[in-house]
Amino acid sequence: MGIIVPLIALGLAYGVARREVSVFERHAAADIAAQLTGERKVVMVRTNFELPFGPLFSDIRKATIEASHFGSEGIPLYADPNRPSSGRVRSLEIVLNDFTLRGLRIESLRSTIPECRFDRDLALKHKQIRLSRSGHGVGTVRILAQDLAKYIPTKVKEIKECLVKLDRGKVWVEGYGEFLIAKTRFLVVADLTIENDVRLNLTNARVVLDWQLADDLSRKALLDAMNPVVDLQQDLGLLDAFALESVKCEAGALIATGKTQIPARSENIRIN
Repeated sequence: MGIIVPLIALGLAYGVARREVSVFERHAAADIAAQLTGERKVVMVRTNFELPFGPLFSDIRKATIEASHFGSEGIPLYADPNRPSSGRVRSLEIVLNDFTLRGLRIESLRSTIPECRFDRDLALKHKQIRLSRSGHGVGTVRILAQDLAKYIPTKVKEIKECLVKLDRGKVWVEGYGEFLIAKTRFLVVADLTIENDVRLNLTNARVVLDWQLADDLSRKALLDAMNPVVDLQQDLGLLDAFALESVKCEAGALIATGKTQIPARSENIRIN
């Protein structure tokens, strides 16, 4: 009988703690979702905490943020170094699918970031998660050829239409453009390379205009208009959340990997 009462008490305490964590997860997901657009958006937050005192002391072994079918003008999560670092997330997993950043559809993004810190009191009292410090992790992003084909004319106004093929390490861009030099059909076959950790450029390119090999001046003019194909900071608003390390083109997809972090809040970004 002596051990039964403590076991019952422990079970009740665990049940209360688990319900409290579930409430926190729902509120945290709603908080993130409020910053995203899209009628079909789905956001979930899951946490695994250190027993028995994880919920009380906010020592979270693993937190997973999953979101899909949404749009955003930039990364929806920031670290505010002015907030307390009283809470710990040993591993922050971010899993995003079928979302759009400033007009570019992203098929998927996966990131694992260790050792993040957050405002524990705010999480416990108001069920909001506000990071104060981010660790440095790794991530992978996948973009489909057809989504690049839709995006390029919105970024390069001279290009009116195009098709994109990604395979065997090469990029094929074929379309119609109205440039200062001419109105012409064009074909570009090139490598995709990384510049300054954030830009993807067409390099070592072969350029054909109206079915003839382009001269050096025309070739340069077209490539200058198209590069960078994607700038993670200027075009997508990712700040320093993703630093590119490798990129490959295969089977109709661009797959980029790199270092990831939750960027620190700048003074002109409002965080509630």
